[in-house]
Amino acid sequence: MKEERRVNSWQSLAVLWLVFCVMQSNAQNGQVNFSCKKFPFVHDERNEIVNAKVLDSFFNRLYLQRTEKNQRISILQIGDSHIQADYISAKVRTNFQNDFGNAGRGLVVPIKVAGSNEPFNYRITSNVKCYGKRCVYLNDSLDYGIGGFAVKTSDDTAQFRIRTFDYAPLNYAFSKMTLFYQQDSSYNFSLQDSLGNLLGSVKRDSTQLRNVSVIQLPGNTNEVYLKAHRNDSSESYAILYGMNLENDSSGVLYHSIGVNGAEAFQYVHAKYFAEQTAVLNPDVIIISLGTNEAQRKPFDKNLVEARLDSLVKQLQQYNPGKPIILTTPPDSYYRRKYYNPSVAAYHVITVDYAKKNNLAVWDLFSATGGFKSCYQWKKYHLMQRDGIHFNRAGYELQGNLFYEAITKTYNEYVSHRRP
Repeated sequence: MKEERRVNSWQSLAVLWLVFCVMQSNAQNGQVNFSCKKFPFVHDERNEIVNAKVLDSFFNRLYLQRTEKNQRISILQIGDSHIQADYISAKVRTNFQNDFGNAGRGLVVPIKVAGSNEPFNYRITSNVKCYGKRCVYLNDSLDYGIGGFAVKTSDDTAQFRIRTFDYAPLNYAFSKMTLFYQQDSSYNFSLQDSLGNLLGSVKRDSTQLRNVSVIQLPGNTNEVYLKAHRNDSSESYAILYGMNLENDSSGVLYHSIGVNGAEAFQYVHAKYFAEQTAVLNPDVIIISLGTNEAQRKPFDKNLVEARLDSLVKQLQQYNPGKPIILTTPPDSYYRRKYYNPSVAAYHVITVDYAKKNNLAVWDLFSATGGFKSCYQWKKYHLMQRDGIHFNRAGYELQGNLFYEAITKTYNEYVSHRRP
């Protein structure tokens, strides 16, 4: 009996050693080992990036970072409430940064100050009450920028506390901030620590893109205070859009932009949104919309495609040559209990549009069962009661499936890559 246990123990060690050797070999040749827990309604063979050839430039930078540790890679995901909560994108961000390095938290937006729900891994608060809106309110007087939100205050004592939260194994301390804000007739700002010590001042540089300033900090920190300064009577308010938080390391910055209720045309009408995405210098842009479009009745296929096309063209104008991945939304209900054929229709529009315009596409809708699969999401306790949103486990499954689809095609790229 003891001998049998000893043999089994050696066999287990041999399997572990084999797995370790495979992982080491893949790390040396640039490939990535990743797989996630599946549910019976997931079609693994459909979980792929279609037309992944357009992502070669992105994959090449990932490969160089994986093998030489000398790249800073920027990924931008744009979406609706599924993305605003950051559960999907946080999972993808964590997976990327575990495998390719952590260059910082990336874009953060004063969502809570604007009166909406904020992601769990940062917090922005203010000592004064601000007026804030999101870009779904097209008739509001605010001009929206990066992040699809804007907050405004006329109080020159305003300060904004910005904190990032670490979670193992990632550290989101930052040493550089890119501030997106309204410069016309707006207050100046300084960055201070919790004791009031000056860390840096916001300097307006006419050579840079308008409404953007970069502040280099003396060292890494997880907390700063952005303090308003009124220099003369012409400065009457401050409008903030967001901040990009980076460290000095090579690796991945994964910027997620999500707005509750958003559709493609609302991002198009946000005045500074598209032009400010260029500041993030994305190596790939991911567009994850469709759930809100599918809730509109009647569903106008031509209008939906035209609005998607407008957003794509606008992003391409400011980010020429950068590859785009379209993602289809997961299936969902209409009015909590009715199957919604408009989600299936949006899925067809997305796949066809990507094919016609040489874009990559991740078809989450098909990979998780297609029309009426919302029943399966609910059956396995992955969907909330409203029949549209998912719980954290459901969102994290989507994030893991997306990353698995990317790594499948990335590994294929690496296997065929020429030195």
